[in-house]
Amino acid sequence: MKSAFSLTLAAAIAAAIPLAHAQDDSEESNDEGRAAKLETVTVVGTRTEKAISEVAATVTVKTAEDIDREIARDIADLVRFEPGVSVGGTGSRFGLGGFNIRGIGGNRVLTVVDGIRVPEEFSFGPFLSARRDFVDLESLDRAEIARGPTSSLYGSDALGGVVALTTRQPQDYLRDGDPFYTGLKLGYSSADESTVGTVTFAGGNEQLAGLLTYTRRDFSETETNGSVGGTGLTRELADPQSIESDNILARVTYAPSEAHQFSVSVDYFTNDADTQVLSDYGLVSRGTVTQTRDAVDTRERTRTSVSYRFQGDLPFANRIQATAYVQDSETVQVTSEDRLSPTFGPNFRNRTSRYEQEISGAFAQFDKGLNLFGAEHLISYGFDWFQTDNASRRDGFTQTVDGIPLPEFTAFPTRDFPLTEVEQTAFYLQDEILFLDGRLAISPGLRYDDFDANATADEIYLGGNPGSPLPEDYDDSEVTAKLGVVYELTDYLSLYGRYSEGFRAPPYDDVNVGFTNFIGGYKTIANPNLESERSDGFEIGIGGTGDRSTWRLTAFRNDYENFIESFAIAPQFLATGGIDPADGLLTFQSINRGAVEIKGAEFRGDWLLGGYSDALENFRVRASFAYADGEDDASGSPLNTVEPLTGVFGFAYDAPSQRWGAELLWTLVDAKDPDDIDGDRLATDGYGIVDLIGYYQFTPKISLNAGLFNIGDREYIRWIDTAGIGADAPGRFTQPGFNAGATLRIDL
Repeated sequence: MKSAFSLTLAAAIAAAIPLAHAQDDSEESNDEGRAAKLETVTVVGTRTEKAISEVAATVTVKTAEDIDREIARDIADLVRFEPGVSVGGTGSRFGLGGFNIRGIGGNRVLTVVDGIRVPEEFSFGPFLSARRDFVDLESLDRAEIARGPTSSLYGSDALGGVVALTTRQPQDYLRDGDPFYTGLKLGYSSADESTVGTVTFAGGNEQLAGLLTYTRRDFSETETNGSVGGTGLTRELADPQSIESDNILARVTYAPSEAHQFSVSVDYFTNDADTQVLSDYGLVSRGTVTQTRDAVDTRERTRTSVSYRFQGDLPFANRIQATAYVQDSETVQVTSEDRLSPTFGPNFRNRTSRYEQEISGAFAQFDKGLNLFGAEHLISYGFDWFQTDNASRRDGFTQTVDGIPLPEFTAFPTRDFPLTEVEQTAFYLQDEILFLDGRLAISPGLRYDDFDANATADEIYLGGNPGSPLPEDYDDSEVTAKLGVVYELTDYLSLYGRYSEGFRAPPYDDVNVGFTNFIGGYKTIANPNLESERSDGFEIGIGGTGDRSTWRLTAFRNDYENFIESFAIAPQFLATGGIDPADGLLTFQSINRGAVEIKGAEFRGDWLLGGYSDALENFRVRASFAYADGEDDASGSPLNTVEPLTGVFGFAYDAPSQRWGAELLWTLVDAKDPDDIDGDRLATDGYGIVDLIGYYQFTPKISLNAGLFNIGDREYIRWIDTAGIGADAPGRFTQPGFNAGATLRIDL
């Protein structure tokens, strides 16, 4: 599989680049509208609007139309056809995690909605795993993914990349002079038996406009391709779930003149999941049998923001963008168990875990165009300030069937880290310089970040962590830089190169983690001496952009140092086997590890075939692949976070009338060999799956999108999901077999 796949990719790329030249050197296409879709504008790459071909970075843009066409239900579907980017979470009651970009994931990838950070991930023990799936795709106008370190533009957590999600504006619906818009969207997917309904209202004019969008989803567990039911670790079917989510986006914009615009936005998201964790039924620990385990998990996010935009000619700016915001988020996870103990007989156990994060902040950017020293400059500068208040709380009890309390292994209630307030202030400067009549673009940038964390040990923290040292405040600062160069060799071909830095401030829960289990014989202790994680990214590429094609081939290397490992054996007690002589407890602590390196190559291309042959006038193709290899520099061990070689090929047809079209997509994923795995994690086989998506425009106001997925009913496990398998049956972590989905949009 591996050699065949590699040869297929190499052949496709070798054939595609000359084909692109041949097409663009031939007669001009008759369909300029279709060709115009090939060149896409991005903001995330430079924080200013640029065509992707003008950006010294690898950026992917997904529009609302792309999301509709691909029948995307969630953030995992959003990147389904994006090699090098993935979202895990299959087989877990807790749902989807965050984005993984080029082998870096979790909180090391910055994810923002309208420039505002989504809540962070936080996990502790088997009953708390707060994840980052806080966004409904129906609210989005576009999603932009920047690969590689990007802290010089976005600060802490942009260690591995940035996912920038932008919600919709009233003006997206008020077109052709219509003062009102009402829309309805209905959808269904057999993969999770989900139904979705979205109602959108918009109204107003160029001066005052409003938008209200409400989305309701009801769905079950995402099916697997396994066949074994029942209970326990041998179960291959997904654990039964009943899930419902609601999302409300409300926005009002006011433009007193062409130069000024104000907007007020409210974004509310909630998700409730009831799970029968049948795969945990019958588990045995210390002689106690967990006869049943059921869960109720809720996550909620509310964001309110006020934004201002200016477009004009001031001495210090031609454009100003500023936002002030408040966002509250909460994850509550309740686990209930019926158990059978050899000592206490039948009993009931409850665990309630809560993670809260409140963030308030403001950011502003100023752009100014200048002509200096014979070159054109676009200078961007600004500030970013925010403060987060973070809290976790675990509570629980165990009692006999008669209601008699039973002893616990730890004190309740407790906190896994002290109440912590983190404040971060940043200033940044970027200059985009054009030389040689615009053929050479150089964009240096610099950012300074200062962060300060204040920890408070309240009664709950002290009561749940007896004997632990008091938490400590900490502060630090970082300076990150970047330099990008784009050079147009011809009107079609361009070269680019980039150096960029990233960093991630020490997480508050690693600095001051606290947990003591006297019965279990272990504890965790704080480490206020943790250093920021850092990364250096190098990237070079060549690309072509013309009337009928756009493609880019990229090679990259990212070096990371000071990676933070949570719950490592405390170094100061290695001589005693990790045992603290003062209390005899095995002691864990978060520590900085050595350096790792991830390198690889990526390719992406889109072609309209009409210029190559009249018979192919309405056909287009796309191809993309991502390859990466990661290694721990000290041990030489491979990095398990790196995805195997992946490629996606698409062949599409759009009718001349533009009323209907379809695309056949072939996804190929290489095997993950044991030699590329650190430890005893499951090695996955290579696989190929075929999907078919299409659309039909019944009338200008009624359209249908439909998709057939995994048409060959292939049983496969994505590498990113193997991290959660453990002793479980691998079949429970497989992706759905053949499934279908459709959405119907009606503009009233």
